[in-house]
Amino acid sequence: MATNTEKIEVEVHGMTCAACVGRVERTLKSLPDVLDATVNLATEHASVQVPSNAPNIAAQIVQAIEQVGYRARLISQSLPEPEFDNDRPALSSTSSPYGESNELKKLRRDWLISLVFALPIFVLSMGPMLYSPWMQSMMQAMSMERWNMLLWALATPVQFGPGWRFYRNAYYSLKSWSPDMNLLVALGTSAAYFFSSLITFFPNALDNHSLHVTFESSAVVICLVLLGKLLESRSKQTTKDAITSLARLQPTTALRLSPSVIATTTEPSPLEAVSIEEIPVNELRIGDLVEIREGQSVPIDGVIQSGHSYLDESMVTGEPIPKEKGVGDPLIGGTLNGNGRLTMRVSAIGAETFLARITSLVAQAQSDKPPIQSTLDQIIRYFAPTVVALAVLTAIGWLLFSNENQLSNALIHSVAVLVVACPCALGLATPMSMMVGSGRGAELGILFRSQETIQKLASVSTLVLDKTGTLTAGKPNFQGAWILPDTPGSITENNLLELAALAARSSSHPIALAIREGAKSLKPKGLVMESQAVPGRGVQIRLSDLRRLYFGSYPWMQQLGLTSTSSDALEKELATKGFSLSWLAVNNSLVGALGVLDPIKEESVGCIESLKELGIHCELLSGDHPQAVSNVAKALKIDSWQGGQMPQDKAKRVDALRAKGNSVAFVGDGINDAPALAAADVGIAMGSGTEIAMNTADVVLANSYTRKIPEAIALARAVMRNIYQNIFWAFAYNLILLPLAAGWLSPWTTWAFTPMMAALAMSFSSILVVGNALRLRRFKL
Repeated sequence: MATNTEKIEVEVHGMTCAACVGRVERTLKSLPDVLDATVNLATEHASVQVPSNAPNIAAQIVQAIEQVGYRARLISQSLPEPEFDNDRPALSSTSSPYGESNELKKLRRDWLISLVFALPIFVLSMGPMLYSPWMQSMMQAMSMERWNMLLWALATPVQFGPGWRFYRNAYYSLKSWSPDMNLLVALGTSAAYFFSSLITFFPNALDNHSLHVTFESSAVVICLVLLGKLLESRSKQTTKDAITSLARLQPTTALRLSPSVIATTTEPSPLEAVSIEEIPVNELRIGDLVEIREGQSVPIDGVIQSGHSYLDESMVTGEPIPKEKGVGDPLIGGTLNGNGRLTMRVSAIGAETFLARITSLVAQAQSDKPPIQSTLDQIIRYFAPTVVALAVLTAIGWLLFSNENQLSNALIHSVAVLVVACPCALGLATPMSMMVGSGRGAELGILFRSQETIQKLASVSTLVLDKTGTLTAGKPNFQGAWILPDTPGSITENNLLELAALAARSSSHPIALAIREGAKSLKPKGLVMESQAVPGRGVQIRLSDLRRLYFGSYPWMQQLGLTSTSSDALEKELATKGFSLSWLAVNNSLVGALGVLDPIKEESVGCIESLKELGIHCELLSGDHPQAVSNVAKALKIDSWQGGQMPQDKAKRVDALRAKGNSVAFVGDGINDAPALAAADVGIAMGSGTEIAMNTADVVLANSYTRKIPEAIALARAVMRNIYQNIFWAFAYNLILLPLAAGWLSPWTTWAFTPMMAALAMSFSSILVVGNALRLRRFKL
């Protein structure tokens, strides 16, 4: 029997590179009750899958993370704050959703301290090398031994103050047998610091081998590494604002009609005659009536009860043109009302609102891990030990083969190797791009359910589209009713329309809605005793007078054995006009057909053109009549199409395309699209579609704006292109700079790649990766 599971979300602070991520993941996965765990460096967030009935598992997760040297706090549950020592401050409840503000404050403080001490060290150490009279002035002021003592006094607070974080994290990395960049920095700066301290306090210990101290290598390296981490942290905070900015769209207050009015009226009274109170949005309840004045934001999801206006939904859905809305139309919390005054009834609160669900999807997409990152994690796991071995070999090589200053050269180059090889850039290459890309998608109304989805969508070669509600408006217009020639004369076209409207009452299909709208003036009367939907076929009902009505597609009528030569002729005649037809049978007699016409969305032409420019092969599948599907396909210049498709037929077609080696995405919005959405490599649901379609899909478009389809694919490709650029730079950086740091060019030049230059290069590499990822915030199709 399957085990019920739940996901526990945890903030993890103190991670500095991909090796840290691997350590936390392995620690979590080693817990007996943990089924799976994913840790993201960019968001500093862990998602842990556990059995629902696991005892005290949340506290165990937090404790396990702390035992390997990081700070943790649950997001999904409330636990007492863990106690931290002075070096590991508790996370403040006033911090951002990810607690990053505290990390930024501590990093900024440590960096400023290191800067205050490292700057004079740099000036005193490098000034004489750049300006020889400076050296003479210094020697006249006091002896070299005393200058070394001063440099030691300045370097020590840096080494064991701001630099202590590297020792602490290095200890935990060794303890868990997963060395990381902290170990590299700790080893490199310690070698420089303690070697220089030896020269300072015991100048004759090395037989006057070298009196040159390298305190600038330790202090300035720590300062530059902290600067790089500070800039990374600030950039990560900026990308996280994609989530918090969504939350900020919702107003904090709402104008609620007084409870007494709500309790005694089903329709709102004239606005001037009712009592209105301003209350916090979180106090609203489902069913409350809320007034929205001109220019105000919609406070929460609801349905218009009175009024008419244009709503700007671009901040939530990304659709640029304001939408006309009237009585019965839904409203999304956070959107902006135009020049009309509205009264709406609250339909969703809390986590069930559209904005809350978008925020949840974005947070989930930014927290998981794409397949490409798993490969990088395996490489990075062995990277740090390899670098340590290379640094040792570098030191040995200089000691054995250098003609002069062997110990000094060995120290300088081995420290440079340790510092320059910090895998920060490699660890940030994927998560930063994914994080910025999913955040930008949310701003555009494109919601990725996971990072794996982005990677899959980027490689899609074939796109299969549903017709109704995707390429067409999804709001067909009633065209007419036609009675079969052999139908008894007692049934008129109005009778046919009234009976069809009764049968359509239990269906939310766009065709059923159009027929009910067409029969509104007739006000059909009748009592439906039983109603049963037949998926992909239609609906059958029993009326109070015991008549049975069958309302649905022509293939279903053929299956029921109710068709005739005259019905075949009428079907063919009406289908050539492009109508979507529904047939009505009373008891065992087919009486006639009703036709609707679903107009093609204006933006659908541009959508298909953009998809072709992206090299995507498009195919149209629909349950509608083949002629109606053919008309749409011709208008949009789609070469491949099939009509009369059942839900299982759509899924089979998707499977067939995948079997030929195609990477397939399916776009739909209805219940009948759910099997195909699940069968495709990537399922894309239109935001106006059914709940089951959106729950099955991998990508949800926040509205039915068709142009978002190619935009989503282009964004996914831009994200993956950005990732490959970052990975290339991270690897190329190490391949180029490691030989320089090891001193391979020394036989041909007097130029040396110092630890200070290594630290600067390492920081620049990380900043370059982060900056490249941030370019995605400006993405436009």
